[in-house]
Amino acid sequence: MIKWANIFISMILEALPFILIGSIISSIIQMYISEDLVKKILPRSRFISIIFAAFLGIFIPICECAIVPIGRSLIKKGVPIAVAVVFMLSVPIVNPVVVASTYYAFKDINIVLIRVFGGIISAIIIGFLIEVFTSKKKQVVKVKSQYENICDCGCDVTDYFYNKSKLRLCLEHSNKEFFNILRYYIFGSFLSSLFIVLVKEEVLSNYSNGVILPIGIMMLLAFLLSLCSEADAFIAKGFLNYFGVPAVSAFLILGPMLDLKNAIIIGSYFKKSFAIKLISLIILVVLAFSISLTVIF
Repeated sequence: MIKWANIFISMILEALPFILIGSIISSIIQMYISEDLVKKILPRSRFISIIFAAFLGIFIPICECAIVPIGRSLIKKGVPIAVAVVFMLSVPIVNPVVVASTYYAFKDINIVLIRVFGGIISAIIIGFLIEVFTSKKKQVVKVKSQYENICDCGCDVTDYFYNKSKLRLCLEHSNKEFFNILRYYIFGSFLSSLFIVLVKEEVLSNYSNGVILPIGIMMLLAFLLSLCSEADAFIAKGFLNYFGVPAVSAFLILGPMLDLKNAIIIGSYFKKSFAIKLISLIILVVLAFSISLTVIF
């Protein structure tokens, strides 16, 4: 019980600063960045825009805990779905802190390169595919949300602050965004911490034979453990001798893109059909990339 409580509380505490930062950035995008400004910043070429988005994480070190609301805000501001999705999926992987922690954990530049470029390639493929499978006329973001600019009492925050500064409105929006994400994050952390305590590494080692099975197990672990991308490499290192490079790579790439916490948040911020497509594509593309690595390793 004490071990579970420690894991549960530590998961929440380590994520709080990132969730707060993500909420503030999301609100700033909503309040201060216009669609015209977005169009000026993004390159006209869709392909170049996607490549640009894939490497933005080097300059915007945000982990997966807070990237979903930022991605949603970008879509609402007119950023193409493919560009926003690539940004949302790649930022937690190319984050310089994540790169450094991965190298420190494995002491192997090959693992770092596989994680970074594997994450970027997978994110780009997912971005292109999600745009192909999503109707341009269909809204993918939940527009009418009880958490967006609406108080618990039902009053409209926009009306309340009609004569106030955008700064106050931005702070109010950040506050609601923060507690909205936090609620889903706590629920996901509760389930993940239970899994960490109940499942032992020795049990998993019995299923390390074959090609697809180890990859599938490590992807499932990445989803259920819901580790922060800045620290997951140290956990993955312990499985390297049991499952091999392809399976561990699947763990390192899938975790920042999709875990239990993120899946819940994605479902709450995006339309159900879009969320299902995005989650399915993430799983299939990461699985395909990891299987391709078995040719080398």
